[in-house]
Amino acid sequence: MTDDPRSPKRPRLSVSPRAILIVSPGDSSGSESDAAGEEKYTRDLDFWLDDGNLILLAGRSAFRVYRGLLVKNSPVFADMFTTGSAGATETFDNCPVVRLADHPQNLRDFLQYLMPCSALVLVEEVPECRFEQLHAAFHLAHKYQCQDVEARILFVLKKFYTSNFNDHDRYATSKYTLVPPPPQAAIAAVNIARLTSTLSMLPFALYLVCTLEGRAVDGYERRDGSAEHLSAEDLKLCMNARGTLAWELAALTKTVFSSTEYPSLQCMHPDSCVVAEDTMFCETQESVPGGCDVLESYRESVDEWAKAYGMCKGCKRKLLARDREERRKMWIKLPGVFGFTVQACGFTNVDE
Repeated sequence: MTDDPRSPKRPRLSVSPRAILIVSPGDSSGSESDAAGEEKYTRDLDFWLDDGNLILLAGRSAFRVYRGLLVKNSPVFADMFTTGSAGATETFDNCPVVRLADHPQNLRDFLQYLMPCSALVLVEEVPECRFEQLHAAFHLAHKYQCQDVEARILFVLKKFYTSNFNDHDRYATSKYTLVPPPPQAAIAAVNIARLTSTLSMLPFALYLVCTLEGRAVDGYERRDGSAEHLSAEDLKLCMNARGTLAWELAALTKTVFSSTEYPSLQCMHPDSCVVAEDTMFCETQESVPGGCDVLESYRESVDEWAKAYGMCKGCKRKLLARDREERRKMWIKLPGVFGFTVQACGFTNVDE
């Protein structure tokens, strides 16, 4: 019988001091073999290609892939095989085996960019991914010098950590590949921007770190449980910027909710709308002290308050327009808050 990985008889190693046993997902028959001194690994559900010619071991997972694709896209892998430093002295089913120190899920996300095998997650026909996937794939791409993968991941990240106000303002109501990341992902985004000298990502990512308050020192938790932190310089930058952002927030809410041009010319109930606006302003003051999320839209709050306090549609539209206009003005100030120039970061607030 040939050593077919799909056959009931599983091929084993004799080269390694401890033989390798690679089993199918869900196969628990290897417990006795483990006791006999074999190292047991489980085939990855998606990245086990029957005609693959290289096996990568990460954690307790095994990936059977195409060596040529790795070599073509990664100078690091190419050098490993050229110089013989890959450590591929073991074989399994006539395939060389390379042991990696990477987290298996991180490796899976990285391989998905090189040789897509996992099914796409589609939401309303738009492929969807999460920050932790991009973060993992990016760092392995950087480690293995896969510049094409790095560039593709940065393209997606820059849609959220953007330099364009219109893209930022539409993100929550439009369909993009990247699901809006959790707040603390901004810490990792800042580090990626620094690592790649992508200045356009920095102002908004640093701003989001400022809104974390004390949680900024906790860092961003990676899959392996370790935490990724800002550099001391960037943490200091955010601490110093919070005062400026808090002042800008107080000024913005006053302009938006205490306009001298109120109510609107189309207002059908001026007395009740003036009272509604004053009440809304009081509502905002409860959250402003200590806050610095000056770019956060009041859109949802205004929708609720307008219904609760009887504001007419015309005044509501005018108030929302002021909210957007003041945030648009603040957007172009953002690079300067962190010591950058608008030109260097490519920031724009021009309406399309």
